[in-house]
Amino acid sequence: MIDTDPVFWEDLKWGETHHTELLENYRDKWVAINNKVIVAAGEDLSEVMNKAKSLTGKEEVPVLFIDCGDHVYGQAQLVF
Repeated sequence: MIDTDPVFWEDLKWGETHHTELLENYRDKWVAINNKVIVAAGEDLSEVMNKAKSLTGKEEVPVLFIDCGDHVYGQAQLVF
């Protein structure tokens, strides 16, 4: 098991709990959270992750996609 900083899990939970408020400014964007503050946001996951790592000096920063709920995800399996 990876030894992750407890703040990581607190920030992840904070982001999930505040999803509705985050929708106002970060609709359909990736957000990186550090100490319950958005430190990076954007449409490109890798850019958000790299910016968050650069700004915080941490290798692990929780990143969430703030989905507006309009997306449909699925998987089809073809059987012949």
